[in-house]
Amino acid sequence: MSKFGVESRNQRCTALFLRYVRDKGLIEYDDEFIKRIMVYREKQEKSDVDEREKARYSASIQIKEVEQNYDKMMNMCKEAISQCEEIVFSDKEFKVPKELYE
Repeated sequence: MSKFGVESRNQRCTALFLRYVRDKGLIEYDDEFIKRIMVYREKQEKSDVDEREKARYSASIQIKEVEQNYDKMMNMCKEAISQCEEIVFSDKEFKVPKELYE
C-alpha cells in the first residue's frame, strides 16, 4: 500500500484495497492471500484473522492444531512475502485509481 501512498490502520480496509487494485490489474497478488486476511461481517465465513483471534483469546486452542498447520502456514506466509517484495521493489509507478479518491 505504501507504493500507492496509502496508509490503512484497519485490516478490513487493507484487504479491500488490495483486492480492488488486484482486480483492476494494478498489482499481481494472489487472491488467496487477500482472502486469508479478510474480516467478514457475516461470521459464517471464516478467515485466518478469525482463527488468529480464536488462538489468541480462546482457551479452546489445541497445540496439536497449531503443529498440524504450522508448516503449511509458514510456506504460505513466505510466498505472500515473496509476492509482496516483487511489488515493493518494482520500478513500476503505482497510482491510486481516481475513483477511490474523488
